[in-house]
Amino acid sequence: MLAIVLGMVIVICGVLFLRMHAFLALFLGALAVAAATSPLSVSQSVLHRLTSGISEVQGNQIVLSDVEEGLPKKPGAYYITFNSPDGGAKQEPLVVWVDRFAEEDNVTRAFVAHELPNDIDLAGARFVSQDTYREAKQLSGSSAINRVANALGSTFGKIGILIAMASIIGQCLLSSGAAERIVYGIRHAMGERWTALAFVVSSFVLAIPVFFDTVFFLMLPLAQAMAQRSGKDYLKYVLSIVVGGTLAHSLVPPTPGPLFVATELNVSIGAMILGGIGVGIWGVIAGYFYMLWANRRWQIPLRIEAEEAIAEEPNDESDLPSFWFSVLPIVIPILLLGLKTVSQTALPASTSEIWITAISFLGDKNIALSIGALLALATLFCKPAMTWVGLSKSVQKALSEGGVVVLITCAGGAFGEVIRQTNIGAAIADSLPSTVGGTGLLVTAFMITAIIRVIQGSATVAMITAIGIVVPVAMQIGLPFHPVYLALAIGCGSKPLPWMNDSGFWVISRMSGFTEKETLKTFSVLLTIMGLVSFLATLVFAILIPLA
Repeated sequence: MLAIVLGMVIVICGVLFLRMHAFLALFLGALAVAAATSPLSVSQSVLHRLTSGISEVQGNQIVLSDVEEGLPKKPGAYYITFNSPDGGAKQEPLVVWVDRFAEEDNVTRAFVAHELPNDIDLAGARFVSQDTYREAKQLSGSSAINRVANALGSTFGKIGILIAMASIIGQCLLSSGAAERIVYGIRHAMGERWTALAFVVSSFVLAIPVFFDTVFFLMLPLAQAMAQRSGKDYLKYVLSIVVGGTLAHSLVPPTPGPLFVATELNVSIGAMILGGIGVGIWGVIAGYFYMLWANRRWQIPLRIEAEEAIAEEPNDESDLPSFWFSVLPIVIPILLLGLKTVSQTALPASTSEIWITAISFLGDKNIALSIGALLALATLFCKPAMTWVGLSKSVQKALSEGGVVVLITCAGGAFGEVIRQTNIGAAIADSLPSTVGGTGLLVTAFMITAIIRVIQGSATVAMITAIGIVVPVAMQIGLPFHPVYLALAIGCGSKPLPWMNDSGFWVISRMSGFTEKETLKTFSVLLTIMGLVSFLATLVFAILIPLA
């Protein structure tokens, strides 16, 4: 815990008071946490996330609890690890030969060992594959700087290409006038008065099949263009994208967090989608009104250099690209991403392997955004008097700006990863009361998720960690309501208080041009309000319509 506090102090003081560059503050904070974390905690953090507990022994059959989805199912040699009375780990695990696994609903629930020692107490022990055990030991033996560097690289692998391609899309749409054409289309269809509401609805719908970060990258140029056209309300347009998309990311499958939580609680995907929309709409309404209030309270200008490109737009609408050509860089990636999502559940078994491979390739988030970038380059290349030199300069400008965002975002991801390596999730589990019931369990689940979210940054990781803590309690006491409400409480808990250890915080801040202070008082407060209101709606529905 002291390591986490030290890292948080370095980041907060470095950014807010010492005026350090965000990348440097996050890197130093991550390095401090990594250096202050013991090798045992690092090893246990991996084993706690990637192993299954042993709940009962019936002869040679061992029943597992908190079963991990990726648990191997092939017979062979496995490890059983133990915790000593003082909380440390014994040096050597017990090697067992597994004859077969017992499954229930395609999930491994137990295994049959070839032979077990009679004098070994398996209470509190955990079951782990040899590969996972070796991974944990290898990570615990790494130096602090290596663990930080590996976490930086891992985060880049997840979002680096996305940010680079999104930067190209944004720059090209702004420089070509395509963003202006889309703005004209929105105005003609709904009128400027309802543009922010259109952004809210659009981003909520799009964030169901598409990651929120991707939705934000795709829609931000529209907010920038609209703010430049109107000369005001930039904060309102940016927050309207956040209001719509962020709750769908945590409440509505098929995004990873709600999908994993629903699976662990045996909640159908359809029930989770309906429940997520049902409670999420109340958070969206609350966020919409806060967005309007914040926009009246703080006038944040459009600061990014793209403003210069918009200022050079033609006065005549006829000089702009066509509407359909302009929206292709946004619509095509979304269609490809959505097609892949649908294909994973809706394609018939007789579908050709070639089609499955093609959809999987084109629907990959990096490929889809790359195709969008090529289409965006086409809109700029078709601009009158555009040359290869001008096109190259636009790409260079986009990548130079996107590179800073990548550095900061990766540093935030590394900071969150080294905090997870302190094994904070297990510490919270140990301090949880053994008996919690009724709506108290919903409150507990919400609070656990929120605490983990604040400490380590990632909403998805907070949900995955919290469900591992809450499920054993839910199984012990039983639920007086449908388990979908517990899943929704966890999803709502992943929203409050995002700050500098959240990579999404830096994506919003740097891509929008907000300062850290402005992001904290707008984006962070907005998500906290939306999470709390959605959770209150979950409580009310669980009491009035338990669906037990």
